[in-house]
Amino acid sequence: MTVSMLGRYQIVAQLGRGAMGTVYRALDPAIERTVAIKTLNPDLPDENLPEVRERFLREAKSAGRLNHPNVVTVYDVGEADGIAYIAMEYLEGRSLRQVLDAGPPLALHTVTDIVSQIADALDYAQRYGIVHRDIKPANIMLSPAGLAKLTDFGVAYMPSSSMTQTGTVLGSPKYLSPEQVLGLPVDGRADIFALGVVLFEMLAGRTPFERPEITVYGLMQSICADPAPRVTELKRDIPEAFDSILARALGKRPDDRYQRAAEFASDLRNYKRITVTPADKTLIAPGAAADATVVVRPGAAPPESPPAPDPEMEQRMSQLLSDLETFSFNFEEEQRKLVEKAAAMMEERARAEAEAAQPQGTASRPKARSALVGLLQEQAKGKARPQPARPTLETVLALDAKLRRAFDILSEFVGEFNDAAPAFAGKLKLPYAGELPGLTMGDGFVDFRTLKFMDKPVIDHIALTYRMISDEKLSVTLNKDEARALKVQLERAEMKFEERDVVHFLHRVPRTALAIDCSVTARARLRADYGAQAVEFLCQNIGAIGAARYRIGAAQVNDEAIEEFGKRLLGLPNRFAELKSEG
Repeated sequence: MTVSMLGRYQIVAQLGRGAMGTVYRALDPAIERTVAIKTLNPDLPDENLPEVRERFLREAKSAGRLNHPNVVTVYDVGEADGIAYIAMEYLEGRSLRQVLDAGPPLALHTVTDIVSQIADALDYAQRYGIVHRDIKPANIMLSPAGLAKLTDFGVAYMPSSSMTQTGTVLGSPKYLSPEQVLGLPVDGRADIFALGVVLFEMLAGRTPFERPEITVYGLMQSICADPAPRVTELKRDIPEAFDSILARALGKRPDDRYQRAAEFASDLRNYKRITVTPADKTLIAPGAAADATVVVRPGAAPPESPPAPDPEMEQRMSQLLSDLETFSFNFEEEQRKLVEKAAAMMEERARAEAEAAQPQGTASRPKARSALVGLLQEQAKGKARPQPARPTLETVLALDAKLRRAFDILSEFVGEFNDAAPAFAGKLKLPYAGELPGLTMGDGFVDFRTLKFMDKPVIDHIALTYRMISDEKLSVTLNKDEARALKVQLERAEMKFEERDVVHFLHRVPRTALAIDCSVTARARLRADYGAQAVEFLCQNIGAIGAARYRIGAAQVNDEAIEEFGKRLLGLPNRFAELKSEG
């Protein structure tokens, strides 16, 4: 898309384009000032664009309040011809990403100076309650004079629904904090973690949790579960004080990190004053051997004992690891199929070349083998796992036609659904809280995305969303452990709640009172598996609170199956879960 004007700004040149936005150099004719214009790409998924645009503009306006030498100044925020944009300070220089990629490694004093400046910017943002969420080298600009500036406040955030729908992770996965991976609320300490990753990369030449050939799911698991290696073990010339600084910046729990970015900046500027002495315990690598080190700062109090484990984070971690295991299994299975297919093609080519090279009229001599070897080979054939048939254009188009029929049924259903605003006929239950009050259904939306098979557009997946709402609130009072477990479930279901501690004269320990907003968002994705000739139904809060997954063979994807799915959606008795996959 060619743009010549945005609002009053004259577009001069395109500077770059990413997945979410495009950056232009532009002129503000009112004061003849060169500015950088960042736009939100209008070709983002339709179901996310309004929400992303609203957050883009709202958070950019918040960022406009930041007036700091290490934050790129935001001049203006607006929307023109349906395109949301931000006008900001135009910077001469390169990004830290470009500097690191070009090499050579930066001098230690340069590293500490750049990261200290960005920490100053984050501390300033923390005072206003603004969280960047996407700290990475590409968002740090360096001027020829050595001034570091942080860019893209409020631009990098993407709703969690987009992450699950596209199969990718918001921002750059290498720089995510554990709470971002786990889907927990974030504050400025998530930015401190990400800046710690940037510092580690500047010192060691790689980020702390990446490994050769690691998958994105393996990376997220490592971010949450594995301690960061000591940078001094990777680079022997790095002072040991940086092990301590990185340990505090990269704590798995926010409470284990620097609480303010100013503390991070101070330690970087004074790293030569930090002394490291042998001790029986360590603050450097949680979970490391006991013969490590403990850090002593001038005037600092003795280190406290490590805090007790956080049950909520541990439960989230357990769920994450389970999800990652499922994703990893599916990914590895797909990779195995691709490898087998490539090997079969190479084998077929080699056989054809051998036959073409064989002289006419000659026959290949059969190999001598014993009867015992033949018997074993026959038994092996009987135990061989049958391989799924390779998809053909005919089978792919047949399943695509069924999915298009399913989309038509669901579209008609959603239209009637939105007009009727039916009551949910089933019972939705929460652990420790019981049944939700009567829910009214509405705000249904259905869409599909396509991919190409042999230049033919076919449906990749159908996406369905709707809401179930009640004006009543569900109130419950629980002990701390029960409340913690319920809150995890509510956050997974994306349900809002208020909590307060209550003390009753009959109880010696405080209890937690929760007031739950009974508004539930339900989502489903019907994903085509053309290779296995099946359709996978990935459901969230469909018929019951929580996630569920079903797989149905192509032969059973018909009007009856979709109608049974619709009954489940409405909370009516149904046989949908009884349908079995044939693939």
